[in-house]
Formats: sequence, structure tokens, C-alpha cells
Amino acid sequence: MAKHNYHVSEETRRKLLSAAGELFAFRGVDGTSVRDITSRAGTMPNAISYHFGGKDGLVSACMQCALGNWSDKRIMKYCKENESLFSTRDGCRQMVSDLIDIYFRSYGDETQPKWMNMLLLRSVLTGQWIGGEHEQICRQVLELFCDVFHRVSGNDDRMTAICWAMSIVSPAFLLGASNTDFVSLSSSGTGSRTFLRRLQSTITEQALFTAGLIDK
Repeated sequence: MAKHNYHVSEETRRKLLSAAGELFAFRGVDGTSVRDITSRAGTMPNAISYHFGGKDGLVSACMQCALGNWSDKRIMKYCKENESLFSTRDGCRQMVSDLIDIYFRSYGDETQPKWMNMLLLRSVLTGQWIGGEHEQICRQVLELFCDVFHRVSGNDDRMTAICWAMSIVSPAFLLGASNTDFVSLSSSGTGSRTFLRRLQSTITEQALFTAGLIDK
């Protein structure tokens, strides 16, 4: 393929991914037609088949893009590489605070389009398009926070650990995928990021208090 044609082809592929991702996030896969996608992307009707082999291939490509900030499993790596922090109360506080920061930064990534988090949320809520990698990452993140709770608090109750973990992961996930937020703040994103940082601070303080790592 000529160099010029290669760049044109890559640009078309990016346009299709962006258009499809936004439409899938708002309408769902079943509510989005191939014509809807190519019309939004400004491409030829056969472009999806050419670049992705069809609509199913495009759905898979969008999901892989959405999982970009999670596939490297940085939150799991941090916990493993800083195992020594569990040996002291101060270290436990740092571990919890840092893990929450890593988690929130995955949602506050300025370079990541909003539709990616929205697509992940829709897939979780509907049970559709969840591949093995997506399901595994969701399970691993939740289990990691549960394990951290057990270790820093000394509380072995499973239900309490799940509640603690959900109080951390759910707010960021829902805010990061908010339809209203995407529409009203997508032009600059400043308000969204400011609120996300404040939410992170509040959740961190509550998580530390609930785990018995700070006093109020």
C-alpha cells in the first residue's frame, strides 16, 4: 500500500472507531446501524467491512480501545511491587491512597475519550459484549481492593470488604461514564476533572477511616 494511501486508511479507521464508540456508548450496539456509523464518520458504506471485517469486528475493536487504560493492570502491579507498605500503619495509608489515585487517574485520563468509559459501563450493566479480558479485569480490581481491606483493617468479613471496595470503585466508574457529564462538559472537561479530584479526596478519606487507618 502506498504511503499516502496508508495514512488515509489509518485515518478512516480512527474515524470509524470514534464514531462507533460514541454511538455504541449512547445507543447500544443493537441500536446502531452500520449506516449510522459510516454516516457519522463520513466514510464509504463498505469501510467497516474493509477495515474490521464487519460490525462485530468493529465492536471488538471499540472494546479493546476502551480497555486500554486497564489492560496493563497497573493497579495490580503497584500493589505487588509495594508489598512492604503493608508492614506499617503509615504504609497501609499510603497503599490505600495510592491505589485509589491510580484507579481514579484511569478515569481522569485527559487523552481518553469519554465514550470509552461509557461503553464499559453499558457493557457491565447490560451484560453485553463483555469479553474474557474485560470480565477478568473487573473481577481482579474488585478482588484486589477486597484483599487490601482485609490486610489493612484486619477485618476478615467478606461482605464488609466488598462494600468497602464498591464504595471506592463505583462512584468513579459512574461519573466517568455519565451521559449528562459527557454532553455538558465534553467541550473542555475542566469541571469534570475538578469534580473527579474532589470526589477522589472524599472517597480516600472515607476509605481510610472505614479501614481504621485515620481517626475523625
